[in-house]
Amino acid sequence: MMPETNLKIIAYDRPEGGRTQSELGSFTVMFNPNTFSINNKFEYNRNDAKGQNGGDPQFQQIPPLEFSIDFTLDGTGVGLANYNSDKTDYVKKQVSALRHTTASYINGEIHRPNYLAILWGTFYLECVLTAMNITYNLFDREGSPLRAKISCSFLERIAPGKAGRQSRLESPDLTKYVLIKEGDQLPLLAQKKYGDAAYYLQVAKVNNLKSFRKLIPGSSIMLPPIKD
Repeated sequence: MMPETNLKIIAYDRPEGGRTQSELGSFTVMFNPNTFSINNKFEYNRNDAKGQNGGDPQFQQIPPLEFSIDFTLDGTGVGLANYNSDKTDYVKKQVSALRHTTASYINGEIHRPNYLAILWGTFYLECVLTAMNITYNLFDREGSPLRAKISCSFLERIAPGKAGRQSRLESPDLTKYVLIKEGDQLPLLAQKKYGDAAYYLQVAKVNNLKSFRKLIPGSSIMLPPIKD
């Protein structure tokens, strides 16, 4: 069983995302990423006249975040104690599962690749896959891949109807109690309630939780209105 802290890619079949009823499945990375790079751009208009020194760039917009994740699929036996099948097919099956989750093809039900979200600790970001590169770098005698390096590129997306943080906080809200189920994680619960996983710290404080990773199935937690 993989730790709850491992990076997870979650697939949705609707643009709203972040809702249990629309979740198609998920892919959990066995080993956490080798690199996690975020590219935050700022776009300006430059109206420099010819023959003059540079003028004052005029702010235009902040495009969606672009980020990339590099991780390794290792079928050499390290960490595969709970894998019951032939270990020579581990990498192939993991690549197939990753492709199925990210829908690096057209999902016939929605006529496009899946809507995605990345969950890693308190980091939760809805996104789409823009590129996937797979490099196989170790093989057995029969030529079956035993290790692969995966490089995925993503583009942030804001689901329809989701306003900025301040707009959400100014809208009327009520305290809600949630019954904890097996596999629930506080950042995901905060994302579903407030639209921002970062609020998990305030939820943990309100409920006197010493560890946000150890939620007890069958217990309940309070999700109150939250102000910055």
